[in-house]
Amino acid sequence: MRWQWRIYEEPLREPLATAQGVWRSRSGIYLRLEDEQGHVGYGEIAPLPGWGSETLSADIALCQQLPCHLTPEIIATIPEALPAAQFGFATAWQSVGQLPYRLRPWPICALLGSGRAALEQWQQPWQQGHTTFKWKVGVLSPEEEQGILKVLLAALPQVAKLRLDANGGWDLATAVHWLTWLDRHGNGKIEYVEQPLPPDQWQALLRLSQTVTTAIALDESVVSAPELQRWLERGWPGLFVIKPALFGSPERLSILLREGLEPQRLVFSSALEGAIARTAIFQCFETWQPCRALGFGVERWRSALLLTTLADYGAEWHRLDNYGKSYYKQNILYISEP
Repeated sequence: MRWQWRIYEEPLREPLATAQGVWRSRSGIYLRLEDEQGHVGYGEIAPLPGWGSETLSADIALCQQLPCHLTPEIIATIPEALPAAQFGFATAWQSVGQLPYRLRPWPICALLGSGRAALEQWQQPWQQGHTTFKWKVGVLSPEEEQGILKVLLAALPQVAKLRLDANGGWDLATAVHWLTWLDRHGNGKIEYVEQPLPPDQWQALLRLSQTVTTAIALDESVVSAPELQRWLERGWPGLFVIKPALFGSPERLSILLREGLEPQRLVFSSALEGAIARTAIFQCFETWQPCRALGFGVERWRSALLLTTLADYGAEWHRLDNYGKSYYKQNILYISEP
């Protein structure tokens, strides 16, 4: 199987503030495969090193080292330390001759901006049919955010659900304060709190889950398949947020589901990946069958429409290559030639 690769960097439509800092752009690598019959497939490698995946530099080095013809055996040698690359190559290989996919719609969770912006931003997605929302916390002081949250919870309709995402930015005292406060003031609208503590504080996370009633979901703690397996062995009782573009080969999660992992414990979320990865992820949902609203309501920051024709794939391949060539003018190989 011949293949090509292209680096891209695309500015976000507006900055996204989180407890880990402010995102302003998204980088990755697009892959294009073609077999001897002329059938094509596409994949995307979209690492987020700040969220526990490999770096883009590591993925570039991998692409430079791989031969110009791929086989399943070669793809299987991609190390676990490169889960975003595993995802990109696995989904690219699976797509050859299968595009375009026929995808169904799924309920989407709308991501709100941090701070007071959330008080206005929930209304439009609600009118569009969204009933689940996600709000980034840990950006302002707890007192400021709890004051905003009181207003937001009072404004949201009773059937609405709200997810709070701390991105691992709290210390233990702040997490206890927040979760105790939510146990009293959540009004039945808090679906869960996501990653209240950094991933390395796993013992404290376990204790926390046993002392509060508000549900806790792990995100940065379970970026890749080996990390999810580790938390299952630890007996984590709560939820898992899975960013498929960072998780590794989709088959790894399919195996865990077949082995008994309950689908209702999984929440699937965007990593602000591009259209090629997003379309591949939605194809995976046909196997995974999500039980909760998908955390893919991120159009305010990066619009990545699902690709419905081969022409859509070709247009996306060339569109983001233009970004790549303008951002990366060093001596980097953009395309693997035979």
